[in-house]
Amino acid sequence: MIKFNIKKDLLNTNFVEKSVSINRIVLRAAAVFTVIVELINMARVLLLSNSGLGTLNNRIYFSFYLVYFITSAAFLLIDFCLKLSSRIRYYIYLISAGVILLWHTLFNMYDIHRSDAVGNFTIITAMAVFCSLFVMKPGYALAAMGGSYILFVLFLGMNFSSGEVINFTITASLCLLVYFVRYKHLYIELTQAKLLNDIRQELSETQRNFRLSIEQYELIRERDNYVTFEWDVNADRIRFSEEWNEWFNEPKDIPHFKKFIREIKTVKPEQKEILLKCLEGIKNGIPFQKTELQLPLKTGEKAWFELRVITQTNDQNKPVFGIGMLSDITDQKEKIFQLEQEIQIDLFTGLLNKAAIEHYGERTLAKLQKGEILAALILDMDDFKDINDRFGHPAGDYVLKEVADIIQRKAPVGAKVGRIGGDEFMVLLLTDSLTPLRDYAGELIQEVSRIRWKGKDVGVSCSIGISAEDSSQRTYPELYKAADDALYQAKRRGKNQAWCQGKHCQEKIYLDKK
Repeated sequence: MIKFNIKKDLLNTNFVEKSVSINRIVLRAAAVFTVIVELINMARVLLLSNSGLGTLNNRIYFSFYLVYFITSAAFLLIDFCLKLSSRIRYYIYLISAGVILLWHTLFNMYDIHRSDAVGNFTIITAMAVFCSLFVMKPGYALAAMGGSYILFVLFLGMNFSSGEVINFTITASLCLLVYFVRYKHLYIELTQAKLLNDIRQELSETQRNFRLSIEQYELIRERDNYVTFEWDVNADRIRFSEEWNEWFNEPKDIPHFKKFIREIKTVKPEQKEILLKCLEGIKNGIPFQKTELQLPLKTGEKAWFELRVITQTNDQNKPVFGIGMLSDITDQKEKIFQLEQEIQIDLFTGLLNKAAIEHYGERTLAKLQKGEILAALILDMDDFKDINDRFGHPAGDYVLKEVADIIQRKAPVGAKVGRIGGDEFMVLLLTDSLTPLRDYAGELIQEVSRIRWKGKDVGVSCSIGISAEDSSQRTYPELYKAADDALYQAKRRGKNQAWCQGKHCQEKIYLDKK
């Protein structure tokens, strides 16, 4: 009965507060971004399109943009102008998150129907954001995801093969799995925070010199295999529970703990800063702290731990003890990392998707060292529409997958390979010379030309654009534009060839059309 009451209280009170706190930030940022983007999109249709609203297609796209703009603007007005209770905000935020997911589902369905972009499922990005950023109860998450999934699967079943349905189902399931991992983690966090707070109140009421009894330590450890500890603020002395010796080759009772942290050689400086900042937070009276850090085990391995600590005060409200627990979260972090990696995959080809390859490019450019360059290669199929028109979409699908396999199999060591459009691929390589990419481009053009569909030569060829950047001050869009301009030159010069553009290109044309 006690456990049931705690669970009910967490879901109906603490969970709502936590959900509102997180969802407010996510939705406000998303709404502001959407208002700006949709204004640009509407202006693009009205001012930059030759036909304006004269075509049905433009009117439909404009309607999508207008609906998204109005709902986002309305959300901002309601959220900022109305004084609402946390519970009402909670429901408004859940409805808003569901509307975002539904809009992206319908928009992606129309976009694919209009452009025939096989495998270009941007709804997966919306589902990943919905599951990984928003905080909601499982019932609502399943209902919203299930509704979008059913709509999209019905659409796929009417337009594409069962392979796309299976791939979409797998990736949607992975998104849901990410949600449940996050939900479980949040539930444990709220439960443990309440448990620590209950212990703190009990100690204050009974005036037991602000120390945890053996029974209280056991109460905490019953929830899992944690190391518990007590840091004496005035004496700078820390004492750990028996589990400490199972993980670490250090004494359980450590005097002058701050000095110990500063002098220990096996802990990295950034991890020391996290520990020292936590101790300073206890000394300053911060009631509750939670952080993650990596520590060396006595086996020599590195493991990730979650540190939770409450500050115990005396009658004068002065901090006297830091009481908390240390738990191993290595497996959890590895599982989340694996799931995030899988969500970055393009469903149709198995390569990285556009968002993943762009993210890698931005991160790598920002960390470029002297002597390093980030080289970009864009491969685009020549007259790919003709293959679909002459031999059918199954032939086109086969060619795309074969091209993806060749690009991946022949890629230089360390290269990142992704699909950035229907028949367009991107390769990024951190290197010190463009020579590997020059040779790679030649191999790609030759291998792609050998692709056959059921023994027939269907006229497969490709064009390649190459460029590189050597400064962390440059941006990924600049690198992409240079490679795209080089691709345009290859197309303009007759296709079936590679062209390099930029100061790192020693030869302009890597492989002429044969």
